[in-house]
Amino acid sequence: MERHSIHVFEPSGPPEEDVLERNLQALRIAGFEVDYTPLQTDARGRLERDGVRTRLEEVQSALKSAHRYLLSARGGYGVSELMSQLDWQTLAQNPAKVLIGFSDVSALQSAMFARLGWPSLHAPMPGSPLWQGGADVVELIDLLSSDRPWRGEFEVTPVRETTVIECQGVLFGGCLSVLSNLVGTPNLPSDLSGHILFFEDTGESAPRLLRYWRQWLDSGLLDGVTAVVFGRFTNMGSTGEAETWVLGELAVRTPCPVFSSRDFGHVTPNRPIALGAKAKVKDNRLCWRLDN
Repeated sequence: MERHSIHVFEPSGPPEEDVLERNLQALRIAGFEVDYTPLQTDARGRLERDGVRTRLEEVQSALKSAHRYLLSARGGYGVSELMSQLDWQTLAQNPAKVLIGFSDVSALQSAMFARLGWPSLHAPMPGSPLWQGGADVVELIDLLSSDRPWRGEFEVTPVRETTVIECQGVLFGGCLSVLSNLVGTPNLPSDLSGHILFFEDTGESAPRLLRYWRQWLDSGLLDGVTAVVFGRFTNMGSTGEAETWVLGELAVRTPCPVFSSRDFGHVTPNRPIALGAKAKVKDNRLCWRLDN
């Protein structure tokens, strides 16, 4: 198998070291050349001024590197502080990178898509215990080991009755709370008409999720959206029924077909989804394809 190189970096919080090293070794065994230098700053230090500067240098170096694939070690907090300081004009002259990750990393994925048109993969991160080597990780490794076009497919369920037979559009989405904080900035597309949106989150209560969604509705960002797919909303601080309830309340407020899936989120499995891919929802399946 041709060896592909992956640059692993830390734009957000610190990874779990034992977990990360074990998973990076698994990537090497799978045939990847892994470039990784630990960021010697703890969780609190990364939020301080010097820590922000250090992480900014880390991200700028990754985005300007020769590596095609950039894999975030873990999420956490802090990426949104970096976006206004990145040299986007210079980055626009570089070949496109594919950023892999989710959670806090959704902010950088969104900015790269909005400002540069670069695709990315909402997918597991090796410094998190959610990377367990299951089917989602196998699927991610298979994608990164092959040339495009990349494809993915998973089951979705209508949250409310719909007469729409098929929905098509360009995929965009990620962590709902993270992306909601980008509304009104250049780091989120201002027009999402013709898109299929996907969202997931963790640690957010039902009222907070409804508040985020109200911002999307009132900002007009859902105008012309062809479908919304909600993944898992976990650790809501309530009973298990709360997730089903909030999905129903989000759906009745949404002016397009709404579906749910148990295949992505801050969970295992967290199936890879390509931002920027062409997608369709048909027969309770979401199918996507990302060309060169």
